[in-house]
Amino acid sequence: MAYTVWLPRGDLLPRTLTGLVAIPAVIFTIFQGQFFLKIIGVLAAFGLLREWSNLSFSKPYHWLSLVCFASIVLAFFPDLRVGALLMTLAGCGWFLYLKAFKSEELKVICFGYLYITSAMAIIIHILPNFGVNFTLLVLTLIWSVDTGAFLAGRTFGGPKLAPAISPNKTWSGFIGGVIAGLSAVVLLTKVMNIVSVLLAQGGDLLESWCKRFFKAKDSGNFLPGHGGMLDRLDSLLAVSFAIAVLWYFCG
Repeated sequence: MAYTVWLPRGDLLPRTLTGLVAIPAVIFTIFQGQFFLKIIGVLAAFGLLREWSNLSFSKPYHWLSLVCFASIVLAFFPDLRVGALLMTLAGCGWFLYLKAFKSEELKVICFGYLYITSAMAIIIHILPNFGVNFTLLVLTLIWSVDTGAFLAGRTFGGPKLAPAISPNKTWSGFIGGVIAGLSAVVLLTKVMNIVSVLLAQGGDLLESWCKRFFKAKDSGNFLPGHGGMLDRLDSLLAVSFAIAVLWYFCG
């Protein structure tokens, strides 16, 4: 998500073109069935972990990234899902034991790996079970919040939302995202509520905080005009994770 006080003109065109190509492609994939959706999810997980490795260690590949990716793939086999989770935890635990970085860095790096791995495992192995309509609803919510926040922030600007974390985000963008997200929810269904919208915003702020922690502008450059995959999927990670947790404990 990106609701900014300013945005270079050169970024607007590639951002728009990327959206025009990516959104129809995602919708088309969703209607092809769970298998294709899971494959796209696995590829996205690989890209996300690669970006987190580059953000954390300034190199695209790290053994902890491979451990987390392997655990996501192993989760395709129900009997191995618990083992896959334990493998991820063990990898992070061993990394903490090595103490190769300062304590705060270790915690942020391990949190990022656990967060991305857990959220993507949920998106790949649980979210498709809700059906095509629900999956489209979640994605539409995210896209609506993102678009509303971007347009409102670019149009109105104004006071910064969290200058220490993400200096370009504004309150007008935040409010625009909330309004757009709620409008999409009202138009499509009453199942989702304001909590989902706030989670989408929170997921974006969390990813922005991580980038500021590592002194990086974007998580990567995979998507022209948008940055990296983490920049685009931050809200989806947060919302999907929360939905799956609520479904598990309340459903």
